[in-house]
Amino acid sequence: MTLFIIANPNAGPHKAHQVVEKIQKDYPQLDQEIVYTTGPDDEKYQVDHVLSSWADGDRLLILGGDGTLSKVLYYLPEDIPFAYYPVGSGNDFAKALQLPDLDGTMATLLTGCTREITIFVDQAGILLNSLDLGFSAWVVKQAAQSKIKSGLNRFHLGKMTYVLIAILSLFKKPMASVQLKKGSGELLEVKDIYFFSLANNTYFGGGIMIWPSATVFDSNLHLVYAKGENFWQRLVILLTLVLKKHETSSYLNHALLDGLTLTFPDKTLLAVDGEILQCQQMTLTAQKRKIYL
Repeated sequence: MTLFIIANPNAGPHKAHQVVEKIQKDYPQLDQEIVYTTGPDDEKYQVDHVLSSWADGDRLLILGGDGTLSKVLYYLPEDIPFAYYPVGSGNDFAKALQLPDLDGTMATLLTGCTREITIFVDQAGILLNSLDLGFSAWVVKQAAQSKIKSGLNRFHLGKMTYVLIAILSLFKKPMASVQLKKGSGELLEVKDIYFFSLANNTYFGGGIMIWPSATVFDSNLHLVYAKGENFWQRLVILLTLVLKKHETSSYLNHALLDGLTLTFPDKTLLAVDGEILQCQQMTLTAQKRKIYL
């Protein structure tokens, strides 16, 4: 058995090298092959490298943030189970699944215990946690460009970046529109909204709850959106999310979906799993995966 590790050394506070060194020290009996991503979208080449040597019984561990995990799974064949240890700044996937510490992760990986999860796939990528428009996509873009995030990451406070920039969005009023075609063929037009999230998991933005029952352990997508036409409505929407008052809010709209096609106007700011994408249409289809857990 070979343990393959795909690690992103630039994720979050740059801890991937330390984690790899600990695994090498604590598990010297394992045949280990480590590959590091070297830049944007490099995950494809690292997955190809792993697959070129892969044999039955081998194990795969992914080290990185949610974006790294999402991209690796996009290129990884769906029949290969994976383990994941978070070293990003937000780590929403790990928080939602209550993933164990490193020793617990390694123990589960070595025993081969897996659980089935559902992700949603499109030719442009996969949806692991959430697809976001409006303020949440604007926050992702601003955080990626912000020097504040890199500074806070040094003190392991990177997730605070999202909170600070979300407060700025109250004044900037980032709005979005989208057309949704449900699996039944029904069309839904959502126009000029402040908050829009299509959630496959509970959290985004470093631990902000999207919807309490959203989980990768079932096959549902949770559509959550709100207008936010003025400053005070936008403030109430943000407080609703932060204070976890989702199910009692009169501002949030919620629906369950099991697959759909989204059509976006030109130049729509779109974030999927914390990464900015440019596309005009996405068709999301459920796909089963297995995680060591």
